Amino acid sequence: MREISKGAVHLVYDDEGSGPAVLFSHCWYCDARQWPQAAAVARAGFRVLNLDNRGHGRSGPYRERHTLWDIGDDLIAVLDDAGEEQAVLVGLSIGGFAAVRAALRHPARVRALVLAATIGGLESRAALAQSRFFLPLIPTPVRPLLIPMLISMLFGPTARRTQPALIEAWRQRFVAQDARSMAAAFDAAIIHRDDVSSRLGQIGVPTLVVIGQEDPALADASEMAGQIPGARLVVLPEAGHLSALESPQRFETALLEFLGGLPGPIEPAPAQQARALTTA
Repeated sequence: MREISKGAVHLVYDDEGSGPAVLFSHCWYCDARQWPQAAAVARAGFRVLNLDNRGHGRSGPYRERHTLWDIGDDLIAVLDDAGEEQAVLVGLSIGGFAAVRAALRHPARVRALVLAATIGGLESRAALAQSRFFLPLIPTPVRPLLIPMLISMLFGPTARRTQPALIEAWRQRFVAQDARSMAAAFDAAIIHRDDVSSRLGQIGVPTLVVIGQEDPALADASEMAGQIPGARLVVLPEAGHLSALESPQRFETALLEFLGGLPGPIEPAPAQQARALTTA
């Protein structure tokens, strides 16, 4: 486990394996345990950096207003701390939103992208209206009553019907998260998310888009895959928003196939090598 302090932001991440770096960034209300695929990626010859996003899990609390661009910069801070010039960024939902923005702002630092349950645009008007109603309730005494709604948002109907142990484990983890931190993250990811769909054509690295067939964002994620040059789309059957948890083996297979097919890391220029050494 490694820790970073960026002003008021505290970040904790796991560091496992050796080889080209792969940085995982999870969904809202989750933590690094959302990625059961991390160990297999390390065994496959990669260095796995598995982050608890700001405000979540071991990196919490963080209750100040922030943006998805800030979370994208957190990913780059992890690379700096780990002494890595480049990484494959693997993000789901908020993690994917942040990975896209890191690739747009810091293109030389991103070797490839895996974007799960990620879209480039905004929520629909109806979803945004519901979210504005939902947000102020998160840090109040009624929050326990919202957990069933959260579970239905994040897990698809197949998982809710057939994987009760998985649902119960994550219900307990959702309850344990800091409520005000979750509200700040929700505000960044949903209420004040900016539309980057017009910039997706600027992404010039290999990209895998993964979406659960039961995820309401299926059509939007499919559209995003068409907007990123050369992106490949994988739809996982019987999986919802948290496809990495609901269908872990299928997700792992798609991820390892993608990682195994990547070209070698881009060699940094001498000045970049010096900067990487000074941040190790």
